[in-house]
Amino acid sequence: MVTALSYLPTELVQRIFEFTVAEAGSQYWLYNLVNLIEFSVCSTGGGSITENFLTSYVKKNLIVLDLTCEVTQNSILQMEYGFLRRFLPYIDMNAQYIRAADLKTDTDQTRILEVEKLIVVFDEFSDLKVIETFLPLADSTSKIMEFVFCISDIKSSFYSPMEKLHAANIVADIDINTLYLDFLNTNVYSDQNFFGVFNPDIFQLINKDYRNFFSKTGQEGKGRPPICKKICFPLVETLNLDYMALDSFFNSILRTLTTKIKKFERNNEFDVDKNLNLNSTTTVATLIIKSILRQFFNDFHINFPNLVALNFIKTSTHPNSNKVTQCCNFIDLSSYVLNKCLSENISINFLFQLHSLKNWLVPKIKEFTGHKFKYDETTFSGSPERYIKSLRGNLKILQEMAINETNDGTCYFRVKLIPEGVEKTQIINWIPYASSFNDETAKQKHHLKRPMICLKNNSLKSLTIKIIRIEKCSSIRIQGFYLPKLNELFVNNTLCDATQHQKEESNDMSCIEFTSWNELPQCEKLGFAPLEDDSNYVLNIINLQNHLPNLNLRESFPTFFDERQKFVVV
Repeated sequence: MVTALSYLPTELVQRIFEFTVAEAGSQYWLYNLVNLIEFSVCSTGGGSITENFLTSYVKKNLIVLDLTCEVTQNSILQMEYGFLRRFLPYIDMNAQYIRAADLKTDTDQTRILEVEKLIVVFDEFSDLKVIETFLPLADSTSKIMEFVFCISDIKSSFYSPMEKLHAANIVADIDINTLYLDFLNTNVYSDQNFFGVFNPDIFQLINKDYRNFFSKTGQEGKGRPPICKKICFPLVETLNLDYMALDSFFNSILRTLTTKIKKFERNNEFDVDKNLNLNSTTTVATLIIKSILRQFFNDFHINFPNLVALNFIKTSTHPNSNKVTQCCNFIDLSSYVLNKCLSENISINFLFQLHSLKNWLVPKIKEFTGHKFKYDETTFSGSPERYIKSLRGNLKILQEMAINETNDGTCYFRVKLIPEGVEKTQIINWIPYASSFNDETAKQKHHLKRPMICLKNNSLKSLTIKIIRIEKCSSIRIQGFYLPKLNELFVNNTLCDATQHQKEESNDMSCIEFTSWNELPQCEKLGFAPLEDDSNYVLNIINLQNHLPNLNLRESFPTFFDERQKFVVV
C-alpha cells in the first residue's frame, strides 16, 4: 500500500486518510493509519502530509493504554513489536501513553481532555477489567477501541484476558472494532489453538446471537463479553500453522459447542429469538448451532493483509526433538466425523468452509502447502475385503450428504479449499471415479461416475495430487478440477495400505482417463510418479486431446513418438 500511495498526489492521499482513518466507521482504521504514516515518512517533499497525519491527528486523537506485564512492556518500549513500533514513535509518550500503574495515581493527573480513539495494548497476563478504571477518566465523545495483543510465545492466547471482561460493568458498551495480533517478527508459528482464534469458546467473543441465546432478557449487557468483529495479523508474512488446527477446531464444534447447547436446551435456559422460526422438524439447539456457525463464517473476518505463505507443520512429539516438518492440512472425512455431523445435524458444508478459509482475507498469498483427506482407508488390520467395504461405506455416507445438503440436489460438493492467489500446491487422497467403487445397483454406478468433490480455483498453476486407489488393475478417472489457469498436473499415485497386503504376481496396469467434469484449458504438462513393482499407467491419447486441449504430449510422455499412437504407457 505504501508503494502505491507514492504515485498519488498529496491531495488524494489526504482524501484517502479522511475516508479510511478519520471517519468513525472506518474499517481497519489503525492499520490504514500505520500505512499512511509510513508513506508520509518515506515520501519526499511530503511535509504537509507529515504535519496533517502525525501532528494534527495522531498527537491529538489517539490514546494508548498499555496493560501488558513488565517484560512485554519493556519489549514494547524498545520497539521490538513490529506493528506497535510503526506508530508509537509519533505519539507523546508522556501524555498519550498510559500504563496500568499510572491509573493508580491521582485521577486529576491522569484525566484526558478528549479521547476520540483508544488503543488498548495487552498480553496473556493482562487484566482487561482495568479499562473500567480508565474510561471514567477519559472525557470521550466516542468509544472507538482497537485492541492490540502482543504475542511472544507459540502458545499465547488472547482468549483468557478477553474472558476477564465478562465481569466488567462497561462490557455492554464495548465492541472491539479490530483485534490486532502483534509479533516480534513476520515469520510466525502457531499451535492448534491459533493464539485463541480456535478456542472452543471463541463464539461467545465474536457472535452476537451467541450472547443473546445464552443471556436472559433481564440481564442485558451484564456478564456478556465484548463483540470482536475482526482479527487482523497486520505484518505476518509467513504463517506456520499446526496441521491439525482446523480439524481440531471443527471437532471442538462437534463436541464442546453442541454439548453446551444441548445442556442449555435440557435446562430450558435459552432466551430464544423469535426469528429462529421453530417448527416441528427442527429443534432449538439445531437452529442455534446453524445461526452461530453462519455468523462465524459470514460476519467474523480473519485478515492477513501481508501474508505470502501459509505452511501447515507437524512438530515432533519425541521428548528430545523439536523438529518441525512441513505437511498438508488434515481434513477428516471419515465415517466417524460424517456420522457425528449427521447425529448433531451439522452440515458438512461448514467443514468445507472452514478448510477453505472462507472468512480469511489473504490478498497477497502465493504459497500454500495443501490438503490431505482422511477417509476410512487407514486401517492397519483386517482383510483387504473388510477395508474395501469400510471405505465404500464411508464414501456412500459422504455422497448421501452431498445429495441432501446441496441446494440443487447434486451428488457432489463444490469447494474452494485453495485460497485465490496460490500458484502451486498439493492434494493428497483425492477421490476419483474407479471401477471398484461400484456397488451392485445401476443407480449407485451412475452417481459414482461423477466427482465426489469439485474444486475451483482461478490462480493455481501447478497441482500435485495423490489419488486413492482401492485395488490393483483398477481404472481411474481424474475429474472434479475446475482450474482454468493450471499449467501442470502431477499425479503421485500410491497404493493404499490394504492393497499393499495383496500378494499378486502380475504387475499393476492402471488405465487413467479424464472426463468432462474438468476445466483445464491451459494444462500443458502431465506428469506421473513411478508406481511400485514396475507398475504402469495407460492413457488414451484421444481422451487426453479431448479434455486437455493444450497438453504437450511429447514433453509429458517419453513414450510418445507419433500422432498415430492410440495409447501411451508411463
